[in-house]
Amino acid sequence: MKKPVVDYRKLRLSNIASTEYRHLLLLLGWVGYFFMYFVTERVIPESACHVVHSKVDDMIPFNEYFVLFYVSWYIFMAGSLLYLALYDIKSFIRAEKLVLGMQITAVIIYIVWPSVQYLRPDHFENSNFCTWLMGIIYSADTPTGVCPSLHVGYTLAVLSAWITRKESKLWKKFMMTAWAVMICISVCFVKQHSFIDVLAAIAMYTALELVINGRNIKLGNRRWGDRIDGKLLRDVDAMHYVMPLMYPNRCDNEAFMTMSIDLSETERYIHEHNKLNPEHRISIFDLVIAATLKTINLRPQMNRFIANQTLYQRNNVTAAFTVKKNFKDDGDETLARIVAEEGDNLESISKKVRDQIALCKTQDDESTDAMNFIKHLPAKHVLGAFARFLDKHGWMPQSVIATDPYQCSVVLSNLGSLGMNIGYHHLMNWGTNSIFIIVGSKINRPHFDAEGNITMKRELDLSFTIDERISDGFYYGRSLKLLKKLVENPTLLETPLTEEVKY
Repeated sequence: MKKPVVDYRKLRLSNIASTEYRHLLLLLGWVGYFFMYFVTERVIPESACHVVHSKVDDMIPFNEYFVLFYVSWYIFMAGSLLYLALYDIKSFIRAEKLVLGMQITAVIIYIVWPSVQYLRPDHFENSNFCTWLMGIIYSADTPTGVCPSLHVGYTLAVLSAWITRKESKLWKKFMMTAWAVMICISVCFVKQHSFIDVLAAIAMYTALELVINGRNIKLGNRRWGDRIDGKLLRDVDAMHYVMPLMYPNRCDNEAFMTMSIDLSETERYIHEHNKLNPEHRISIFDLVIAATLKTINLRPQMNRFIANQTLYQRNNVTAAFTVKKNFKDDGDETLARIVAEEGDNLESISKKVRDQIALCKTQDDESTDAMNFIKHLPAKHVLGAFARFLDKHGWMPQSVIATDPYQCSVVLSNLGSLGMNIGYHHLMNWGTNSIFIIVGSKINRPHFDAEGNITMKRELDLSFTIDERISDGFYYGRSLKLLKKLVENPTLLETPLTEEVKY
């Protein structure tokens, strides 16, 4: 015989609030509900109740045999809750939380909007055990306080626990579902509830399921609360939960940092690589992009973003950068975007960068085409407000997200290619981008040793603007340390982006 997960033989009133038994306190909701039910039955007169009726009710005939399913509800409820209390506390709590929510909601509705139904037959055409049972039910249960149907609501709550229970076999879930469906249908055939009561119960259950268990509901490959571009972080610490609520704008939460890279080994590596592979040359910018993508892969908190005051983990590791079609004042700019894949390394990332640059120099990217189209549309303020609304709630189409650089893990700007050094660049409240990196010019810089001797080193300066809400300073520092090591030791980038590195 299966052993209960809790030894209830040791249960006493003195220890019912202990960790082992406190789940049983949820059963007190039944006591409170029945008390309020009897109070409302006596305080609210039938004349004050709203009649619940629909055309569907007239189409459903009375059938006394459905009373067998109707009364089987007591076995369904008591048996399920007893079994779950013995063998699956988590599922018991899930079911009882929903039941308690329904009890509170229903009592409020019964007081604010009392209801009554007059669907019961005046007499029974047949005389049998089922009609005898129906007579007992009709005499014991008044036709008031019917919308929503708690008979249906409770059934759905317990069924939810069975369906989401991993230990339950498929045949058992199917059997419990079929039983629950027949119970829900039976309330209409025995004329205990209107079809409207059933719909109201389903709506109440759905709303409570979303409120109580919504964060654990899966929609295909996504759970409730996830966005198309990121997963909701459900177990963040209190500070990172509260910060987006207190400081909702990304531009108000920028951490700015700079870092110098020793290019001694890096330039030697690039020179040797390009000498051996003249058709597949790499640049310092390629190397910085590859190092950044590897860092984000190995340091996942750097791939977080905040949208609608909520913290998410991005689904993909992506980078974006601007491409100048020609170096003239009136030269057009276009936007390039690359997606890192699991097997990528420096070689493949460099190829993606080259392909994107070549594409951008010959034609507009999709996001530029979209902006050119929007430019000619009327009501720009309405369009802008609508786009910001979609962006805020994660409802932007995937086709837009896939081409928008500010929906990327990191945006890079290669000012060094223009002969400029690093500077500050702000983040955007639009989109989900949390990191902006500026790559400066290569500089010969003096370094002093302990004895005061000067050594000239060739260095590259990088500047970082990071949304400080996605992690903490220690994590940022460790991440930049890894990035620095990768750029200064390019051989580490020959391995896949997901391969660990000691630093």
